[in-house]
Amino acid sequence: QKLAEANQSLQQSSAEVAQLRETVESLEATKSSVSAELQVANEKIAALEEKLTNKESYTKELLESAECLEKKVSDSTETNSKLELKLSEANNAISALQSKASSDANELKSLTEEIANVRYQNERLEERANQLESSLSDSSQQSSTEIAR
Repeated sequence: QKLAEANQSLQQSSAEVAQLRETVESLEATKSSVSAELQVANEKIAALEEKLTNKESYTKELLESAECLEKKVSDSTETNSKLELKLSEANNAISALQSKASSDANELKSLTEEIANVRYQNERLEERANQLESSLSDSSQQSSTEIAR
C-alpha cells in the first residue's frame, strides 16, 4: 500500500512536472513573442526619435531663417527710411533750384528788357548826335560862308 501511495504520488508529481514544463514552454514562447514585439517597439521608438531630432533640427533652421529674414526686413525698413529722407531732401533741393531758376529767369527777362531799352536810348542818342553833328557841320559851313562874305 505504501508502494502504491508512493507510486501514485510519483505519478502525480510527474504529471505536475509535465504541467510545469508545459507552462515553462508556454512562458518561454510568450517571452520570445514579447521580446520580438519589444524589439519592434524599440525600433519604432528609435525611428520616431530620429524623426523628432530631424524635426527639431528643421524647426531650428526655420527659426534661424525667420530671424535672418526679420533682420533683413528691419535693415530694409531702415534703408528705406534713410532713402525716403534723402529723397525728401533731394525734392526740397530741386524745389529750391526751380525757385532760383524761376527767379533767375525773371531777372534775366528784366535785364533783357533793360538792355533793349538802353540800346533803344543809345540809338536815339546816336541819331541825336548825328543830327547835332550835321547841324554843327551845317552851322560851321554857314559860318564859314558868312565869314567869307
